[in-house]
Amino acid sequence: MTRGLEPILADLVHPSLTLHYHTGLEHAPPSVNDHTTSILSAAHTFASLLPLLQDDAEHVQHDAYLVACFSDHPLVGMLREHTAKPVLGIFEASVMHSLALGQPFGIVTTGKYWEGALAEGVRRVFGSVPAFVGVESTGMTALELHALPAEAVAEGIAAAAGRIVAKGARTIMMGCAGMSGMEDAVRRGCGGESVQIVDAVRSGVVTLEGLVRAQRLV
Repeated sequence: MTRGLEPILADLVHPSLTLHYHTGLEHAPPSVNDHTTSILSAAHTFASLLPLLQDDAEHVQHDAYLVACFSDHPLVGMLREHTAKPVLGIFEASVMHSLALGQPFGIVTTGKYWEGALAEGVRRVFGSVPAFVGVESTGMTALELHALPAEAVAEGIAAAAGRIVAKGARTIMMGCAGMSGMEDAVRRGCGGESVQIVDAVRSGVVTLEGLVRAQRLV
């Protein structure tokens, strides 16, 4: 999944922006599907990331860190405890993006578990958000988004998008890093409604870049 993001984000790279990718090591869960795998993925990935947070000549210096799991993921807080540089999750970035668009918004995500977990995450991080209409799931895991036949995946995403539009959403967040680049499937389910689609990973990259630039102006 990490490798799959590189070509999707390539057009965002420019002479002042370099993206380095880091994925969970072999003991990390292959897919984050619930609370347990969230914690395990954070623990295993944090251990391998910790050396990269050091400000010394032996390590590549990074200006910011993006956690590319669409959830209220514990790794975000863990990294913030160990660096003063900006750390953001794609979940937070895309909710901020959707709020800025000023329309009712909802999330299309993977498994059923995330319907409740993401709704709770919005409340925990952002409080009561009247514009938030809810979450609809495809019933697939993050890995299945790339393992199942493309048409079956597109049908599942389109069906979930149709349900969230029926709830009143006019901005749809793609609620999994594995959905990045699948805007057409979301749009297929919108029934001709004028809907804005937020790619959470792209939103995270450009938001973090803006934060870094803003810091340099202070």
